[in-house]
Amino acid sequence: MSKGALKKGVVIAALAALTGCGRSCKNDRPYVPYTVDDAAPSGVTPAASAQPLPADAGSAIEFSTVLPPATITFNAGNVTLRAPAGRELALVLVVDVDEDGKSDALAVLRPSADVKAGDAPPSELAFYSGASAPDTPPTILASAPPLPIGASCTPVLRLERVGPKSAAAELGAACPTASAQRGIFVVRLSQNPGVAFDMLVRDPVSAPKLAIDVDGADRDHDGIDDVTLLVTIDGGGPPFEPGPKLTAKVAFFDRSAGLSRDPGEPEASLKAIAAQATARAQRSKDAASVPVLVQQMRALYRAICDEGGAPRFVKAPGGGGAVACGTSKPLEDAGVAEVRAYVALGNALAAVTAAEVAQLPPATKTAAKTTELSQLLEQIAPVSQATSVRTLTATVAKTRAAHPAWGPLAFEASGKLLVRGGTNVVRVDPESGEETIADVAPWPSQVLSPDGKSRWLEAYHACEGVALRTTFVNDTDGDLKDVLLPIAPVLGARCSGARGEAAVAVPLAWTSRGLEAVVAGELLLIRPESARATILASTLDEPPPLGSARSPNGKMFAVPVRDSVLVRGARSWRARAPELEPYTALRGCTVSDDGTHLACESRGKVLVATF
Repeated sequence: MSKGALKKGVVIAALAALTGCGRSCKNDRPYVPYTVDDAAPSGVTPAASAQPLPADAGSAIEFSTVLPPATITFNAGNVTLRAPAGRELALVLVVDVDEDGKSDALAVLRPSADVKAGDAPPSELAFYSGASAPDTPPTILASAPPLPIGASCTPVLRLERVGPKSAAAELGAACPTASAQRGIFVVRLSQNPGVAFDMLVRDPVSAPKLAIDVDGADRDHDGIDDVTLLVTIDGGGPPFEPGPKLTAKVAFFDRSAGLSRDPGEPEASLKAIAAQATARAQRSKDAASVPVLVQQMRALYRAICDEGGAPRFVKAPGGGGAVACGTSKPLEDAGVAEVRAYVALGNALAAVTAAEVAQLPPATKTAAKTTELSQLLEQIAPVSQATSVRTLTATVAKTRAAHPAWGPLAFEASGKLLVRGGTNVVRVDPESGEETIADVAPWPSQVLSPDGKSRWLEAYHACEGVALRTTFVNDTDGDLKDVLLPIAPVLGARCSGARGEAAVAVPLAWTSRGLEAVVAGELLLIRPESARATILASTLDEPPPLGSARSPNGKMFAVPVRDSVLVRGARSWRARAPELEPYTALRGCTVSDDGTHLACESRGKVLVATF
């Protein structure tokens, strides 16, 4: 980027309809911090003078001047800016705050390059008054949040005028291997400038990029610049597939009594996104784009709103908590659109999983959408009631909840059921209930790689609000390895615990192609050696080991869901019976080749249902 391109200018642009933004939305340009490629000789830079912004500028922006490294002095018309000891001038915005015809200036100060990292002061936002005596120290208006200890970070510094009487600054850092924070500060440009609005933005490791633009337009026409945040979530990166860039507004009215939030946002922005998801779900050619759009919308809600469970806005104006958004009808609408899209794609497991979360808080739950969801699921996985359910007398090895393990049950190609006990295996005739000792060695419950070196330990949400993880251990040296999964955590209450919250994990097969499994309702192929996981649209039909949720021929598998046991295959259905309830207590479910029998372990008992 040339130095000329970095000079201040005025940009007005509108975001696409998908963002839900009106005329106050700015362009979606990424902010590029100053880099050494733009270096110029240090010393006194050329003089600059204040540029007035029209009173009706609305969403116009005036960018600050980016200064070369080691700049400690800058002439701004009648005022000379000098950096305090240990600091240098990074960005300068020349303004006439009291309209006396003399230039004043806002500046972003950063630590000097020769200051040791441990002793470096934080980046700061400073005000230089043109009415002050020469060499008067600046007034420090705001400071960047502290950097993570020991992390390698890149400064994030931005300063721009966003309204006739307001400017905005962003001070913080981007840290690829550690969580970091940025401060967003809006300064009221008056005779005694001060911070009218401030907010901290949290950036967890691997979280999608979150850009915050500020619009200072006077939305209520009371003569005072208001504060509108344009929150843009980027398309995302690994472990997720790239998604659309989405923007929502969070708006505050700046009145004489203080800041007051506009209750219509971000709901109005989310409504526009949900409407597009609904429209796409109606067209089979666009159905595949709906799930990632809905995922991005939920990520945007989670970033902004306290009700999302892991807000990235961690300090609201006034020193309170995160932004409280309340329940959201657009979240429900988008969730139903996601289910409709999966039905169009013929993905029964994904449709059922999506239906389970579509109406969970903070989404609303309306009767009309509940009926629509029921009708959609009947299309992709109709309910089948068991004709009978038998409780076996055979002793079964009880499985641990949520932790991945090969189950204690396995159908044979003949239709007989093998039940693994403590020391032996029993063969059961599902029709007669006859039980005999089988000449079959008890199979292990541990899920091991084909070479026996890697063992699947768990899947969990680490409470950071980014993605679920799964852990493998090398049984040779004991090393643990985490793999990020392309599964976003469910919106809602904050999770807790030293290790986060466990996710239900069901192994299907582990071959040279990788570990095929269902985690939190998603069908995955996980390759721990390469730390990669991929969502599968259909199974790989790998030969199942004993204890797999798969049928012996590998063409079907059975997993408990909230209101049934989903049997997925060429034809999918939801198996129900009063004896199987509660379905969430079922473990180690598996199905026969012909689909006429389903077996599950529940609280130490084996249940065999006939269909």
